[in-house]
Amino acid sequence: MSKSFDFYFDFASPFGFLGSRRVTALAKAIGRDVNWRPFLIGAVYKAHGGLPLDHPLKKDYVFKDFFRRAKLDGIAEVRVPTNFPANPIPPSRLAYWVEREAPEKMGAFVEAAYRAYWIDGKDTSDANVALDVAASLGFDRDAAAAGAQEQDIKDRLRHETENALARGVFGSPFILIDGEPFWGTDRFDDIERLYR
Repeated sequence: MSKSFDFYFDFASPFGFLGSRRVTALAKAIGRDVNWRPFLIGAVYKAHGGLPLDHPLKKDYVFKDFFRRAKLDGIAEVRVPTNFPANPIPPSRLAYWVEREAPEKMGAFVEAAYRAYWIDGKDTSDANVALDVAASLGFDRDAAAAGAQEQDIKDRLRHETENALARGVFGSPFILIDGEPFWGTDRFDDIERLYR
């Protein structure tokens, strides 16, 4: 069994989007597999107080930096999802359903959902967008819709969010490797240097 690391992210996170595009290559470079772990960053803010974009100067900077970073990463066009920051529960639940039904498609689902939000600019709170993504990967739309509403799947997202809080996850993206925390895409190079 190969080693792995946990990649925590929120679908409403611009830097989670950027990280999702590079994390598979990072994992491969250090001989590990990715455990995709969508969680609800809003629970972190609720537990610890504050919202990162409340300060107008910081909000302006975050998006300026996001667009700059996307350009440097070779993403020609990014858009902020409609109604940002919108509720990320629909794609988060559906991601765990996809993982249960076809674990090998989890990464593809995450990447495709992020593209729908951060390149196509669609609303993360719209369950139909997440279902469109699942259908594009070959899943039955009705089965996916029903699966995302199963109590086990709802409980899984809640558990993963609580687990993230217990493990000290406070941002998106956040990687835990053998218990060692790394926050943000700007730590990816550090991870490669430390674990290669």
